[in-house]
Amino acid sequence: MKTFKILSFLLVVFVTFGCGDNADIDPKDDDNKVTEIDPLATIRPRQYETFKPPVAGEWFTDLEFGTRIKRLTDEQNIIGWNGERAMFSADDKYFAIAINSPYKLRLFDGKTGDFIRDLPVSVGDNSEFRWSYDPQVLVYPKDNRLMGYNVVTDVQTILGEFSDNIGNNKGRLSGGDGNDFDDKGEWLLLNIGKLYFAYNISTGEKGPEKDMTDYGKIDYCTISPSGQYIVGTGETIGKKIWNRDWTNERTLVTGNAHFDMGYLNGTEECLVTSGGGGIQAIRFSDLKSFMILQGSGLGSMQFSAVGGSNKQHVYIAFEDRGLNPDVEWRRYLAELVQVPLVTTGPGEIRRLAHHRARTTDGSVQNFEDQPELWINHAGDRLFFRSNMDNFTAEGKHDLYMIELDL
Repeated sequence: MKTFKILSFLLVVFVTFGCGDNADIDPKDDDNKVTEIDPLATIRPRQYETFKPPVAGEWFTDLEFGTRIKRLTDEQNIIGWNGERAMFSADDKYFAIAINSPYKLRLFDGKTGDFIRDLPVSVGDNSEFRWSYDPQVLVYPKDNRLMGYNVVTDVQTILGEFSDNIGNNKGRLSGGDGNDFDDKGEWLLLNIGKLYFAYNISTGEKGPEKDMTDYGKIDYCTISPSGQYIVGTGETIGKKIWNRDWTNERTLVTGNAHFDMGYLNGTEECLVTSGGGGIQAIRFSDLKSFMILQGSGLGSMQFSAVGGSNKQHVYIAFEDRGLNPDVEWRRYLAELVQVPLVTTGPGEIRRLAHHRARTTDGSVQNFEDQPELWINHAGDRLFFRSNMDNFTAEGKHDLYMIELDL
């Protein structure tokens, strides 16, 4: 299914809407959708405060981009984990996420988005679960043990035992926000307090330890997609990279913004984050930076680049700028966007939909209402959460799905 078509601004000029960096699109209420757009246009969402999605299990069409979206839940209790986390199983058959009221781990069909069941396993923090190389097994810490839980059989196994409790004082592995696994789902970054080390759950191999005490406040650390590097981010260290054995420490970039990792041109491992007036990809081999999306004033954003999809694209959820789309609106705000990972200049940007996640008072996006998104390994399913059905209270989110054509 083709979600929409973007035409190069060098070839097409829209007389009705205008073009160029300040061009605006303000469709009339009787327009069904915009399927051909200027990639430089500012696209304001219609019915921003009044739009109501259908009930769970039904599809609707994004008013501006024409993208079909399926609503997966209507209980307004989806807990976010940050888009950097791999939420799909290794074969994309399953998707797992935590819910509130009461706290549970919920399993969905990774292809249809249909609810399967609530899992009879729980931990103290919703950031602790990760998918392993086994497509049926979730991994999580329990005291000094690394546990595996089979979502089909409900069998729990011990994947590793250590000298002390793993995780931080809240039980979070390596800070809690990164995916921590490599793309194969074998190398996992673990920590015992400030002591960090890589661990292979397939072979039982344990890498050298690194005491991170002198690095100040660490937001989180994680294994890179290839499994060959460790990347850490924090307020004082910016973003640093090490070999998996903690040798060859380098600084990728200063700042503690959201980031994800992928492969430039399908082969060159890189970090993707904001900077330089847009989104940049920083190549690990030589720390060279490439601008993959240009645009300033886009605020906080969340990234998702997982498994096979990270050799082609990174997916970005940009925050909104309040409830009134006519105030301080600009290109990409409140949008879900697919960005090619190429070194040859910005490629064809696919603007998928308005996520319509927002704050309750129209202020800058807060953590409870971040527009999170998760891509699967094949790159053909994008899940995201949004409070589009109720933005009058914090954290009232549901889960939605987009099918992407490859």
